[in-house]
Amino acid sequence: MSPVEAVNLSQTTPVTREGHRRLIELLDHLTSVRRVEVSDRLRDARGDGDNPGENPELMHALEEQMRLERRIAELEMRLARAEVVAGGVDADGGAAIGARVRLQRLDAAAPQMEYELVSSVEGDPSGGLLSVESPIGRALLGRAAGETVEVDAPGGPIRFEILAVEDSVMPTLSSSAATPESARAGSRSG
Repeated sequence: MSPVEAVNLSQTTPVTREGHRRLIELLDHLTSVRRVEVSDRLRDARGDGDNPGENPELMHALEEQMRLERRIAELEMRLARAEVVAGGVDADGGAAIGARVRLQRLDAAAPQMEYELVSSVEGDPSGGLLSVESPIGRALLGRAAGETVEVDAPGGPIRFEILAVEDSVMPTLSSSAATPESARAGSRSG
């Protein structure tokens, strides 16, 4: 039985639709493109001898293959445990996985910040994806626009005002002149 088949599905990890799509694309790239590249590199390195102890290029290629296969197995495991969640705003207007949240720091002059709340397997703060397991993400769960949250940080507590909470899968119309066609075109460009 492979590790993926042995997964206890009661240990699911919630992921957004977009995060699930990105994991599938990455797995596809690793299995269809990177495996071929690594296989070619191994074949070329074996031309200089089959003994890894005497052939550093072969040793490096074998190590690269091992890292690649480990990464593929990890992604397969994540996908096997993934549970795609819909929405992002709960019935009370509070933030959940999939919500886009706009914040303003209250205790320091700082620009507004906007993040999508995602699972830990999707988190990338520099890309605007904030894990709900991070201190800020945890503080935002279930909170609505107009509320203030406080997050413990190494330098002391940080306070944020929640300016907006929206479902990230729904297009946002920035003006009343927007049409359904322009909303669809905008969603294709991002």
